[in-house]
Amino acid sequence: MNLKSLEYFVAVARDLNMTSAAQRLYISQQALSLQIQKLEDHYKVTLFDRHPKLQLTYAGIQFLEGATRILQENVTMINRLSEISSSHAGILRIGIPAYRAAECFPLILPEFSRLWPNVSLELVEKSSEEMLNMLCEGTLDLLIGTPTRSEVQALKETVDFSFLLDDRSYVIFSDKLLDHYFGNDTLKIKEQATAGTDLREFSEVPFILQKPPMRLRKAADECFQQAGFKPKIYIESSNTELMVSLYPCHLGAFFCRRSRVPSLMDMFFDCNAFPIKYNDIMHQTPVYLMRKKNGNPPAHVLDFSRLMHDAWDRIAEY
Repeated sequence: MNLKSLEYFVAVARDLNMTSAAQRLYISQQALSLQIQKLEDHYKVTLFDRHPKLQLTYAGIQFLEGATRILQENVTMINRLSEISSSHAGILRIGIPAYRAAECFPLILPEFSRLWPNVSLELVEKSSEEMLNMLCEGTLDLLIGTPTRSEVQALKETVDFSFLLDDRSYVIFSDKLLDHYFGNDTLKIKEQATAGTDLREFSEVPFILQKPPMRLRKAADECFQQAGFKPKIYIESSNTELMVSLYPCHLGAFFCRRSRVPSLMDMFFDCNAFPIKYNDIMHQTPVYLMRKKNGNPPAHVLDFSRLMHDAWDRIAEY
């Protein structure tokens, strides 16, 4: 057994698909299967049921827990030793949605890379709940997200919640979409909605929505309920990039956070971003940089945190 074998096992256990795991690991499916077989032979257990579909056995579930812990401790050790080594090598494990990373990483990584050229980044994109659990388990070093008030309250003794900004919710329309549904009233609608909208005036417009249980979808559903209408849903997706890619097709309006608006404005000259009101107050969600309270973090984690705050201060100026 070696760490590479454990990494291979964990990849298969999380995907439950040998082909996709092999592709992510850049090895052949045959080589991956052989590694799993060696582990089963070494421990004299069956880790996976192969039929009717690939799934963990009871032994596999127990092995996954142990393998995850060992790999986590290995990363922790690498980061600890980087403090006293000349190379300052390490791994920074960050949980962050891709669209947030796209906004802030260009402001952070050039300087971080200069400071820590031998520290690599491992990005995780999962649901907010999953990533918060990973942070508490120690398999993430930092998490950028929008925890609920109840989560902040429940975890305040375990997790350090460092405020970044209040991220307003916006609804995005193209000029062509507005012209199609409002005609000569488009200019008036724009003037009204620019100051904030409760969505009532858009009851006849189709929407491209995030799939439940994504938190922005939950916010959208609350707004629709308050506005008193059921939205016309053209398509639902958990992929924000797909929604953005459909913008030029003028098929429907979609929701985004404040931090995404500047890049949308740069991409589309006819983009209209209307802040959403909920109970006559601008709908917004606090974004936090989260770190588990576990003593002194490595210096590269502290530097990344500092640069993250600087980046979001710039984003908040919009």
